[in-house]
Amino acid sequence: MAEEETETKLAVAAMTSQELAKLALEDAMLADHSSGDDSSGDDDGDIRPSIADQQKVGFFSQDRATQTERSDIINLKEMTKDIQGLLKESQRLKRELAVTKQVMQADYENRLQEKTLDMYVRINERVEELQKMHSERVEIVRRSFRQQLADAIVKLNNDWKKHAGLKMQAEQRRLASKNDQMGEDYEKLVQQVAQQEGIIDMLRMQIAQIAQEPRSEASTPSAVYEVEHLRDEMGNLQQRIDSMEEAMDAKDEQIDELNKDVERLTKDLEKERVQVKQLLHELEESKATAQQELASLRRNADKQRLQMEREMQDKMSKARDEMVTLARKHAKEAQQQEEERQRILEEQRKAALALEKKERENALQASKSDTDINRLRKMETFLKLEVARLKKELARTTRMWEKKFAILQKSLYALKDESFVRQTLQKQAATLHHASVSYAADTPLGILPSSQPTNTPRRQNPPLPGIGQMSKVRDPRLDLISPYTVSPPSGRGVELFSAAASQIVDNDEADEDSDVEGVIPLPSPPPKWKQDSRPSTSGQVIVLPTA
Repeated sequence: MAEEETETKLAVAAMTSQELAKLALEDAMLADHSSGDDSSGDDDGDIRPSIADQQKVGFFSQDRATQTERSDIINLKEMTKDIQGLLKESQRLKRELAVTKQVMQADYENRLQEKTLDMYVRINERVEELQKMHSERVEIVRRSFRQQLADAIVKLNNDWKKHAGLKMQAEQRRLASKNDQMGEDYEKLVQQVAQQEGIIDMLRMQIAQIAQEPRSEASTPSAVYEVEHLRDEMGNLQQRIDSMEEAMDAKDEQIDELNKDVERLTKDLEKERVQVKQLLHELEESKATAQQELASLRRNADKQRLQMEREMQDKMSKARDEMVTLARKHAKEAQQQEEERQRILEEQRKAALALEKKERENALQASKSDTDINRLRKMETFLKLEVARLKKELARTTRMWEKKFAILQKSLYALKDESFVRQTLQKQAATLHHASVSYAADTPLGILPSSQPTNTPRRQNPPLPGIGQMSKVRDPRLDLISPYTVSPPSGRGVELFSAAASQIVDNDEADEDSDVEGVIPLPSPPPKWKQDSRPSTSGQVIVLPTA
């Protein structure tokens, strides 16, 4: 009930001064007509009470009769019809506002879902890039440790050859010389033993001869003395023979120990040779695996390069398609908005014509009232000012959309130029940064000598092909682009009106910027990633010494 009362008040307040003047004129005409009717009705005696005479008050004073004359009923009916029409119009506007609100909410939800999906895709791509980067770094660390292991094995082999091998050779020479000396001593001892055995045999023969001689001769003192002397000499010789046998036994034991040492050393030498062979075999296997890994890395690098080229082409085509679709969509929306504005202006023009017609009729009817004429003139000037304001708003909106379409067209040409330059640069020979293997000689490991610095100035790298000559031959389509055009960054997140589009300024439209108000400035472009941020771009040289 309160809402209906407020709507009624708003409808009454929305009535123009022309309608009020018309109602006042009709009231005056009805008053004149009612005065004539009353004068003629007095004769007939038919006097009816007016509405103002019917004073009645209902429950809670809600149905009081108003002091209304008969001449006001027609105006009240017309006002009631107008109010009902306004109420219907307000209900229609409410429904349209509700529908518009639902449409805007659905559009906002769709855009929010698209943004969330785009963010989800970006996060997944970033996670995949981090995983790939982590795997590449792990592979680099593994290859580094394998190279360090191979270097350590080669170093051990060289150290063993330089130090342990020399010690083994010296020990073998010493043992050989010792064995030769022992052989010579053994031969000397054998000769001495043979000589002593010959002496013993000779003495035994002499003893036998002496025993065969007659006793008479032996009984002489000289013979007895000689026999005793020979016996003493035989005892001494026997002692010498025993000592020499003991020495020979000791020498035999020493020779056996030396033979055992030689066998043990030969076994150790064989074991070390087997270990060296195993280490050499492992080194060959590590070299083969390193070559296989190098080949696989090259294949993977080729695959990644081809995949990156395909992805770049796909992204460029997708970006181009998205820009074309967005341009078409915005053009269609602008056309629809322009048609809607034309329709609204046509309706306003019709309403203004109807209002002017109604004003002319009211002016003809209310020509006697100067105040009404002045009011109508003020209303006419107000409406003219309103029409002028609407025309100015329409012109400003038209110029703004024309500028937006010009910016869009220039941005498309800038994107085409940038895509052409990038494709030209991608077709050049790309230098693959990967781990290279080179074989060095058997030199002490350490810091390799580098080339001596020279005083000659470093020659500057030549410019990239095709870039220096592009400014000489200019595409006629590029004449549409302002010198202040900045190409938008590539990749995801490139919107239609980017920072490049916001930086396009025309000299002819510089004076019109003061009229364009309420345009929100576009954000600045995102910062570009540094070229040296990736760890895989730095070249690494791994030196493998030969076995």
